[in-house]
Amino acid sequence: MGTPYPLSDEHREAFWRSVGWDPGLPDPEREAIEHCWDDEFICLAEVFGF
Repeated sequence: MGTPYPLSDEHREAFWRSVGWDPGLPDPEREAIEHCWDDEFICLAEVFGF
């Protein structure tokens, strides 16, 4: 299911940083965070105050 209004890159990156993402991480670690926290899960997490 796609979101009708996907998050901006800035919003997505700000959230990822709150869960340990950093552009300097090794690719596998960085990609794991990006894969785990897609737009849908970011929106759900924010709704529940994460």
